[in-house]
This record gives sequence, C-alpha cells and structure tokens, in this order.
Amino acid sequence: MRKHCTMSELLAVRDGEGSAWARAHLEECPFCQQEMDMLYGRVAALRALPAHRPPRDRWAAIKAQAVRDRRTTVVRRSAFGALAAAAAIAVLVGIRGIGVVGPTPASGQTELETLMAQSRQLETTLQTYDPAGRVLNARAAGVIADLEDRIALVDAGISQMTARNGSRDDLISLWRDRVDLMDALVNAHVTRAAYVGF
Repeated sequence: MRKHCTMSELLAVRDGEGSAWARAHLEECPFCQQEMDMLYGRVAALRALPAHRPPRDRWAAIKAQAVRDRRTTVVRRSAFGALAAAAAIAVLVGIRGIGVVGPTPASGQTELETLMAQSRQLETTLQTYDPAGRVLNARAAGVIADLEDRIALVDAGISQMTARNGSRDDLISLWRDRVDLMDALVNAHVTRAAYVGF
C-alpha cells in the first residue's frame, strides 16, 4: 500500500478527476495536504507573473532591421569574395610569372625534379606570409589545418615510397599532389590575409 499521493494524483484531485483513494488519503494525510497547498501556491505565483507581449507596432522596425542586416551581409560577402579572388589571382600570376607553377619542366630537368622545385618555391612563398604570426578566424583555421594534415599524409607517403624505392610514377603522383596541396595552402593564407585586411 502506498504511503502518499504522487504529484499526478494531486494534480488529478485538484482538477476534480482524482481517484477515490487519493481524495480520501488527501483528507487524512497532513503531508499530502501540505504538498497540495504548495501546488496551489505555485499555480498562484505563476498566474501572478506579469504577461509580457511584444508590442504590435515594433514589427515594421524589426523587419527593416532584418533587411538592413541581410543587405550588409551580402555586400560584405561580395566585397570579401572579390578581394579574395583578386588576391588569389595576383598570387597565382606572380608565382607563374617567376616559373613556380607550370606544367612544363625546365630544360634538362625531369618531371620529378620540377615538382620538387615547385614544392620548395611554394614553401618559400608560404613563409613570406608568416602563417604562425597571424590570427585565424575559425573557417580559415579549419581549412588550413585540413590542408596541412593532407600535406603531412602525402609527405609520409613520399618518405615511405622513397625508403622502399617505389615506382617513379607513384612518386611523381605524390609530389604532384603535394604541389597542388601547397598551392591551395598558399591561396588559403592569401585569402585569409585579404580578409584580415578588409
């Protein structure tokens, strides 16, 4: 046999739907009577709270502010995108202009040596941006961290391939991947630098 009413039973009694046992128990049990009094007190306190309703005349101002915010965001994104694209193109043109990125190897060089030279040049270019000394936003940090992780995996593959004298074609493919990832990393830093300056 239960000793006291549950909260559900007290609520049912309060709403006039309680069982006969709960009603009879409530009349005899001081503990359950105290719980019922506290329940009524809570309901009364909640009903005494002031009703807060938004003012009806504020919708026009809220809508206008939302439109202004949306326009500002679109303008900023457009300006950032144009600035980032211009900076990336300038870097690519500059790198290609000094012979860093290009499909044709210099005379007397093999494709592998050309890719290794491109990789070294991109490393040098990356150092000119001083990536360690700059503040990153979350998106740029995520992109850059992903690229650096992928470069580390490619570097591990190059080390393994070199150590076991793997096929030259596989090694060239890995170095090509490294150059592409390094190029993307340089572009990510340029885009981020353009954003910070914006």
